[in-house]
Amino acid sequence: MLRPVDSSNLERVGVDLRKEIRATGEQICAELRQEIRKSAAETRLQMEQFESRILASVDASAAETRRYISIVAGGLKSDIKAVAEGLGALDEKVERFRGEVRDDFGRVDRRLLHLEVRVIGRSGPA
Repeated sequence: MLRPVDSSNLERVGVDLRKEIRATGEQICAELRQEIRKSAAETRLQMEQFESRILASVDASAAETRRYISIVAGGLKSDIKAVAEGLGALDEKVERFRGEVRDDFGRVDRRLLHLEVRVIGRSGPA
């Protein structure tokens, strides 16, 4: 059999229910705040670790790049030195060639002078 509903009893149940709902909501909010703080701390830690790894990677890459550039620069220095030595040798060859050409033209000039003298001497006064 059903009992009649007492309005004061019903009102008390409603008040108690509201209090319990409010308390549960506050507890859930507190738990969420705690989880958010914990998650934020974990995220900060992960970001710091990520930053450390990135910086270490950048430092390693920079060191590797410096070594590579040093090797390339050493090779370039060697190549430049070889080119400079080659140019020096070529300059010497050109100077020797100029000297030889000068000597050869001097001989040709003397021969031409001798020929002129002979031709003029043979044609003499007629």
